[in-house]
Amino acid sequence: MPSGPALVIRRHVSAARALVFEAWTDPALMMRWFAADASWQATITADVRVGGRFDIVMRQLDGTMHHQLGVYREIVPCSRLVFTWSCPELAVVDSIVTVELTDAGEGTDLVLTHELLDDADIRNAHERGWTGCLNNLERMLRDDAPEGRGT
Repeated sequence: MPSGPALVIRRHVSAARALVFEAWTDPALMMRWFAADASWQATITADVRVGGRFDIVMRQLDGTMHHQLGVYREIVPCSRLVFTWSCPELAVVDSIVTVELTDAGEGTDLVLTHELLDDADIRNAHERGWTGCLNNLERMLRDDAPEGRGT
């Protein structure tokens, strides 16, 4: 059970909240950004419903793979996702991730909270990973947005 300080990452995304939520819940979109580095590829299956499971395999250029999996616990359309997060290679089992989205001007404020075990190395690895993922998300939404689509 998570016991250490939560990892909290805040971002402002220049896209409408509905588009940001869709990027978190559509496996085809998730595969375009859900990797810790822009050069990596992701394979994702997701049954986006409470109790549904997701499975993510991130593949580095050298073939190294990173596997994450979990179960959706709460889904509030366009506002909030809560899911478990397990990462076997780092011995993380059923940590909790919460993604909250709120309107902010012409964009969306995103707050990602990851409740992890009290291990600085694991926390730092996840902070790097989530930062890379969110950078990719912002890039995808920016590159895909035709004039005026983001609002």
